[in-house]
Amino acid sequence: ELEGRIKNENDLIRRYREIAQYPDCDSAIEDIINEAIVADDDKAPIEVNLDDVKLSASIKTKITEEFTNVLNLLDFDSKGHDLFRSWYVDGRLYFHVLVDETNPKGGIVEMRPIDPRKIRKIKNIKKEKNPKGVEIVKSIEEYYLYNDKGITETTVQGVRLPIDSVVYAPSGLVDANTSLTLGYLHKAIKLVNQLKMMEDALVIYRISRAPERRI
Repeated sequence: ELEGRIKNENDLIRRYREIAQYPDCDSAIEDIINEAIVADDDKAPIEVNLDDVKLSASIKTKITEEFTNVLNLLDFDSKGHDLFRSWYVDGRLYFHVLVDETNPKGGIVEMRPIDPRKIRKIKNIKKEKNPKGVEIVKSIEEYYLYNDKGITETTVQGVRLPIDSVVYAPSGLVDANTSLTLGYLHKAIKLVNQLKMMEDALVIYRISRAPERRI
């Protein structure tokens, strides 16, 4: 399979992780991450810019403070490199946002990462026909389904998580035919597979020709 045809989201993520372990691809990914996430003792590697946002100064201050709080919850100064690598390789990130129910005003208590192969967004659309026989959408139920054993196309069991409790950060790349979220490594699938085949073929050729050279 050279072309990298898409079967489902889990298969896509598994393939991205496989090619990310290939030495040449891993070296390129490390170069990209080191350019994107720069560690500095004086300031955070990332900050929010609200210069072009039309909000009052007090609201901007609250947004900046909460942004700093989220960075502290993620321990971004020490784990930013790993977080960015996970996002770049998988093409998506999921976080479960935990809030203290006894003190909701306390804000976010913990940001817990979720393996993208174990969670999926579910959208149940209920329709009914009007007197003219035309189907009309009556209600739309959206939630995230989490299963620790992994989510497949047929999985119906798992823990339901409300939409507001999950943060989803996609790559922004979408396949035009299947509407699946792609990762930045998608274009490298064919190249890595071809390189592997060329290397294997060359090794086999050298080994098979070795007895002739001895003769």
